[in-house]
Amino acid sequence: MKEKARFWYTKSKDFVKEVWTEANPERGNVSWPTKKAIVGSTIAVLISVIIFSIYLAIVDYISLTIMMFLIR
Repeated sequence: MKEKARFWYTKSKDFVKEVWTEANPERGNVSWPTKKAIVGSTIAVLISVIIFSIYLAIVDYISLTIMMFLIR
């Protein structure tokens, strides 16, 4: 049990060191997306949400119609 805990601790510590080395803000290795990429991604997400919302509204309406028909 002690070895397993030690292994977990060592593996976690190594992971944190690796992430810090890759994304150290002082070294400037973090690459941020451009404004154009952010705007494009935002538009894609908004369009996807709108399309999915319309789809769910249609399915909800059809389900409601079927349920009302079955209840009568």
